[in-house]
Amino acid sequence: MRRGEKERINSDYDACVIGTGISGLSCAIDILTQNEDCDLLLLESKSTIGGRVSSDYENGFTFDRGYAVFIEDYPQSKEIFDYSALKLKSYSPGALIKQKDKQKLSRIADPLRQPSKLFAALTTSVGSFSDKLRLAPLFYYVKTNSVEDIFNNENDDMDTLTCLKTKYNFSDKIIREFFQPFLVGIYFAPLEEQSSKMFHFVFKMFADGKASLPTGGMQTVSNQLYEKACSLKATSKFNHMVNGITELNNEKGYGIKISNGDFVTAKSVICATEGDTARKLLSNLNGLDTLKNIDPQPQLSVGSVYYSFEGQAPVTEPILILNGEGIDSGPALTVSFLENVNDSYAPQGYSLCSISIPSSYMQEYEGKHNELDLRIRRQLSEWWPDFSPQITNEWKLEKIYNIKQAQPRQYGGPQPANVNGGRDPSEYLGQKLPTGVFVCGDHMATSTLNGAVESGRNAAKKYLEWSTNI
Repeated sequence: MRRGEKERINSDYDACVIGTGISGLSCAIDILTQNEDCDLLLLESKSTIGGRVSSDYENGFTFDRGYAVFIEDYPQSKEIFDYSALKLKSYSPGALIKQKDKQKLSRIADPLRQPSKLFAALTTSVGSFSDKLRLAPLFYYVKTNSVEDIFNNENDDMDTLTCLKTKYNFSDKIIREFFQPFLVGIYFAPLEEQSSKMFHFVFKMFADGKASLPTGGMQTVSNQLYEKACSLKATSKFNHMVNGITELNNEKGYGIKISNGDFVTAKSVICATEGDTARKLLSNLNGLDTLKNIDPQPQLSVGSVYYSFEGQAPVTEPILILNGEGIDSGPALTVSFLENVNDSYAPQGYSLCSISIPSSYMQEYEGKHNELDLRIRRQLSEWWPDFSPQITNEWKLEKIYNIKQAQPRQYGGPQPANVNGGRDPSEYLGQKLPTGVFVCGDHMATSTLNGAVESGRNAAKKYLEWSTNI
């Protein structure tokens, strides 16, 4: 709560931002930075901030709600976050791959950022020698093209699997062993449901910059934005779920109905929610009832499982481990020992293993977490047979997250989340919004942290233009 001791609920606000995820907070910051006199209210349905970018803390461990990394080269992130305050610690470039019929993990190195590992990159068993040569035009493309160039190349818009096979002629082997687990772990969808523009974008981000973990977990990313919004005198209310938005008869703005019975009025409303929630709220406004008949953009889901244990992990370097045996081989898609990357994730002397699980396995084992746990332990015991007794008997299952709205789908559907620069926040699903109503969220740009920030800032810009003309 800000603005002194006076309770402002049921009072008029200049702007009401619904949602305290990355988009809503970015929007609030830009509005208040440009207009310090704006009376702005942040409404959040939950008791915590951050939306998808959040963490839980228990017994000295940090559990991000879904495995995530902070990509340092995102253009919007570099503009809005204080990297030094996040105390970022980076993953090593490249990855370790679990291949079929091989006991030792294979390494795929990044010779551009690790020239000393050029020989290892050329001699690894991941992919064929021809595949390694075919990486050169991919690296050249992402290195010599700007983000804008990548997204503006209309001929490049195809699904990622087709792109890998036809544009670069990669073999099924390297697709299965590297590209599939790597990209599915990021975008939560099969390669044929991923946009090639998004593939090139994220590959450029990894080629140009670093993947890191903030000290204190991904929650600190959201906290930093919230603290900045509060310092700019935003008012915030938690556990206030919005049930509806209505036009006021006196044409002075909008009424926002809260589930606890409160009623807030504001001259402007910015929906910073996930896409279908925005669609449902907006469909009750005059002229927007057709939104009720539009199928929402599909949401992608993913699972995330955490194990803790005392002592050393099977892998002691800060590197991502990928399941190169194929998704059918077991539920573990990506594995990361987080304390190797940032020691704030686990108490001293302990390790924390984070495992990403494809949605198909989460559906198969829904309500059967004990069976999922046993299958993961069997799979990882095969990866690291020397650690099998510890994995089977000593690793403690800490968390299983089934995140059913992890990302908006980026390829196909009525509004794919693959638009660099973001969509017009004064329109939604082809409908012009009433004056003073705006929408933001990663579903309005790209299904990334970068897209969430960009969309929020777009909505702030539109709000500021609108507010100066009323």
